[in-house]
Amino acid sequence: MLIGISMGGVCGWVFGKEMLIVDWIGEMFLDTLKMLVIPLIVSSMIVGITGLGDIRKVGKAGTITLVYFLSTSGIAVIAGIIVVNIMQPGLGVELTTDIPEKVAGKESIGITDILESFVTPNLFESMAKMEILPIIMFSLVFGGVLTTLGEKGKLVISVFDGINIAIMKIVHLVMYFAPLGVFALVSSKLGAAGGGDLFLAELLKIGKFAVTVILGLMIHALITLPAILYFVAKQNPLTYFKNMSAALTTALSTASSAATLPVTIECVEEENKI
Repeated sequence: MLIGISMGGVCGWVFGKEMLIVDWIGEMFLDTLKMLVIPLIVSSMIVGITGLGDIRKVGKAGTITLVYFLSTSGIAVIAGIIVVNIMQPGLGVELTTDIPEKVAGKESIGITDILESFVTPNLFESMAKMEILPIIMFSLVFGGVLTTLGEKGKLVISVFDGINIAIMKIVHLVMYFAPLGVFALVSSKLGAAGGGDLFLAELLKIGKFAVTVILGLMIHALITLPAILYFVAKQNPLTYFKNMSAALTTALSTASSAATLPVTIECVEEENKI
């Protein structure tokens, strides 16, 4: 994976727009990963929730998950505010007249909108649009109900268990082609940016902003999350992140959380045994 990213960066930097010829390979790799997202989420969520056995255990697991999510999000927000106030990336930048219009065109999202996003009137439409949250909610509820159906429920659970195993096998197969896929993605995207010189020129224009974002991400990824992993989960952060390397490099090269999700689940279950 790292070789693919490195070679893609070098080729895109040197050959520029000529590397657009391999763009279709990268997009095909990306679409293949996205194709696996929905069946993997549904099957893994159902198998995971039924694996708890007693549906009453879901409440405890859900509470822990919610506390973790809110805590890490709060820490990330605080770190972001501190970094922005120190770096002040927007200081001295003149806003063009079209920026306020773009901002004004965005609809504000309230708490009710967030709550409404937990459900959907059309599950298949949400699957087509890659709306993950209602799919997760449905899968969790469906899996929870299956645990109450006795032998009939066990039959359905075994079917989804088989589906989950099959999807993970496909993920393994796709990852054999990951170096080629990430090479094509990185080289074509860098080529589309005009090659190394033009990319570097554009990067320098937003240099302070880019440094601010990267610094904030590094604080969260290299300090906050490893600290939680070490002190709460009692795991070695270096070993854990090493086992997650395939997911991290996939995220870096694809810039898509949806495409990275199948690889993330594979790393979590197969490498870190969670």
